[in-house]
Amino acid sequence: MATLRDVAKEAGVSVATASVVLRGEPGFKPATREKILRAAEKMHYTANMTARFLKQGSSGFIAFVVPDLANPYYSDLAWAISQQAAQQGYQTIVVQTNASSESERDSLKRISTPMCDGLIINLHNVPEDELKSLISGHPAVLFEDYAEHPQYDNVALPLEASFKAAFTYLKQRGYEHTAIVGGRKFAKDEFSQAGRNTGFQLALQAMTNAGLGSEADTIPCDWTAEGGVHAATTIVQADLGYDSFFCMNDLIAFGLINGLQDMGVRVPEDKAVFGFDGISPASYCSPRLSTIAVDFDGMARTAVSMLVERIKKTSDIPPRREIAGFSLVRGVSA
Repeated sequence: MATLRDVAKEAGVSVATASVVLRGEPGFKPATREKILRAAEKMHYTANMTARFLKQGSSGFIAFVVPDLANPYYSDLAWAISQQAAQQGYQTIVVQTNASSESERDSLKRISTPMCDGLIINLHNVPEDELKSLISGHPAVLFEDYAEHPQYDNVALPLEASFKAAFTYLKQRGYEHTAIVGGRKFAKDEFSQAGRNTGFQLALQAMTNAGLGSEADTIPCDWTAEGGVHAATTIVQADLGYDSFFCMNDLIAFGLINGLQDMGVRVPEDKAVFGFDGISPASYCSPRLSTIAVDFDGMARTAVSMLVERIKKTSDIPPRREIAGFSLVRGVSA
């Protein structure tokens, strides 16, 4: 098995230079980097992560734990995190839990080893007060954690401000009666839906404040494109008299638009559809989706910076919450 020293000799550089380049750190000429990478590939070199951890106290890896990579929201976020982590000298391991409580707990235990220096987690089923025992004291940053007294640094969605912007936009466009698609109240013990419940309540408040609807104006559905199609069937068959719909995510909006159009309802001529999150496929929806686009790059940058501070122990301040940025995308659907 080739060693780092073998790679350095093959490339004609020092062991220190080869080590830094293979860790992905910047600061070397492209020609030097290419020479070292070619030597490593030729010799089938793989880093001994255990040895690296014992020597440096660091693996150079962080983990991003998500429920479902089939959802573009999480895959877009995973890509952004991997880019930001690379700029800080870290590689990213992406772990999918399939939104299963058992898988989530098992995954957190498995990756909370010297293999990972820290974790960025989108909790779906595990309460925050249980997290500490599962990750064995590893540094962690959470996404969409709405605990009143957070125990970890976290990055939250800009729910209140973005919902206000969305319903103000619909009001200014002349719409008069809106329904929230994807919203319902969840029982307090349904932890996996805690973030969704927070979002729904804030969306409902924003819609009410804008004078576009009330608590009765909600259409429950799964947060998927299929859920949006089913919602469209409900809307048309019940002849609900809404002129606009605010969807709790873009996937619902995609399904709703397709479902309405399949049943002869024109968007936006007959009904307007507005989404939330700004996933990459939104630009290719027909008609192009009007939506709230969350700043994925900003979320990733903030989360990675927070995590690196905790890993390197350059910050000892109490856990803090940062709110992600957003922009309102004026598409065609509303």
